[in-house]
Amino acid sequence: MMGRFNSVVLLLLVFAMGLLLTGCEQEKANQIEWQLPLEKKQDPHSGQVADAVPEWAALQRGEAEFVWLEKATARLHSSTVASGGVAEFSGWEIRLLGLATGLRTENRAFLNDGNVDNPAAFVVISRDGEIHYRGWLYQKFPELFGMDDPAWKVWLKGITLRPASQEAHN
Repeated sequence: MMGRFNSVVLLLLVFAMGLLLTGCEQEKANQIEWQLPLEKKQDPHSGQVADAVPEWAALQRGEAEFVWLEKATARLHSSTVASGGVAEFSGWEIRLLGLATGLRTENRAFLNDGNVDNPAAFVVISRDGEIHYRGWLYQKFPELFGMDDPAWKVWLKGITLRPASQEAHN
């Protein structure tokens, strides 16, 4: 008799748990958007793989210096990349696709404004053929935008533009 009673109780418990779990799933579906967990918004300054580098940025000649922070050791490393060039560092590849001395946005378009002091570099950062970041890195806002890998952080230290007359001699 006691064995039959335990079986009935166990069956009722399983049934009750099923009802509770079903109710929880229905509750999630009924939640209002503001009740849902926050999701990281897309960085408006990073480009998607299909996004083109602005022509004016690709035509700028010079180089950019990048600082790499190895988070585990807090060591800083630097690398310099020429326009259109690639640098490799510790398994990472950074490709410099464009430069700007005064980057600003207007109507979702990026412009180089000589009245603005906002040096930036358009880069692609990849490892093992996988793109980890594609977009603008800003010298004045290193913590706000850019690649932030669990083990590495990279930011723009500065850019140097080559004058057009020097470009003609090279």
